Amino acid sequence: MRIKKVTLYRLEIPMMCGKFSCSLEPGVEQAEVVITRVETECGLVGYGESGSVGGYPNYSPGILASSAELISRHLMGKDPRHVNAIQHSMSLIDGHGAIKSGFDMACWDILGKSVNKPLHEMLGGKLMDRVPLYRSIPTEAPEDMVQSVKDWRAEGYRMFQLRVGHGDIQADLQRIAGVISKRRNDELYTVDVAGHWRVDEALYILNAVRDLDFTIEQPCWTVDDCMSLRQRITFPMKLDNSLNSVHDVMRAYANNACDSIVIHLNKFGGISPSRIARDLASAGGLGLTYSTQWGTEITTAALIHLGMTTQPDRLISTIDSHNYSSLTVATNAPIIVDNGEMWLNDDAPGLGVVVDDNALGEPAHVIEHGA
Repeated sequence: MRIKKVTLYRLEIPMMCGKFSCSLEPGVEQAEVVITRVETECGLVGYGESGSVGGYPNYSPGILASSAELISRHLMGKDPRHVNAIQHSMSLIDGHGAIKSGFDMACWDILGKSVNKPLHEMLGGKLMDRVPLYRSIPTEAPEDMVQSVKDWRAEGYRMFQLRVGHGDIQADLQRIAGVISKRRNDELYTVDVAGHWRVDEALYILNAVRDLDFTIEQPCWTVDDCMSLRQRITFPMKLDNSLNSVHDVMRAYANNACDSIVIHLNKFGGISPSRIARDLASAGGLGLTYSTQWGTEITTAALIHLGMTTQPDRLISTIDSHNYSSLTVATNAPIIVDNGEMWLNDDAPGLGVVVDDNALGEPAHVIEHGA
């Protein structure tokens, strides 16, 4: 089985929350995804995806151009079922996970379809049938964030990520105190700063709210600053923005830099490196959250498969990324979300997503073997 044709699509994703605050660009109103369609000589087709949203280093035009170069130069004509060989070829380009993620996911999709098995069986078998969800609460006025939590609580969510760091520190204090002071006993909160505080600002704020119960996520931009802060606070530390690879996870664990991590499927380069990072972090006793820089049902399905094959005592949560947008690319309603949990509708092979090619629009790049 050989790769015959790869088609790349670029889609805009309108945000259902109106606006979302990201690391560099607060108040963005839409994200973008690059969807990778890999077709084999025998007719099997696999799909993958890489998301892009303001402020991250993987803007979609860059993903498109770099992915097309990587695929045309090094990956055409290979057997997509040989995911280790595919990953080895891509690993020779250091970093740049976003340009690898979609192709890696598509190869795993084909591997599962080739043996008529769901992805979670390719990953060693599921350890749970459903995965817990967190809901991200965009940076707004404190009273609006309180209302957002109430609304999502009514939908069954019990884990909330508060986005702060896009205003003055007094405003952040009010947001944190205003929301988490109303925390219920069965709820877990994470305050995600996306690296926007200096160490002194983080110390000031966290001392002011030291009686509240939450995990602090990426308070400062560098791992070194977060480690410095970690030695002086009592809140659990989660790292996110500063983790971009398996090596970053190994370094964070070796330096006792955190208690839990976020594995961003796109940033890490797809399913192959994400599962390695997962297993290393699990062996080290770190808590795991799976996330993505936006996506459709394609990415969400991959997150479910990763979540279901994670040790239950290590998995904290994942995200129903497709529900943050009105765009849908699936025809088979592959994902069920209910009462703060998410699972797959059935055990369809591969990712389990039947993609509507018409929903993808016009191709941005078409690469054919031998052309």
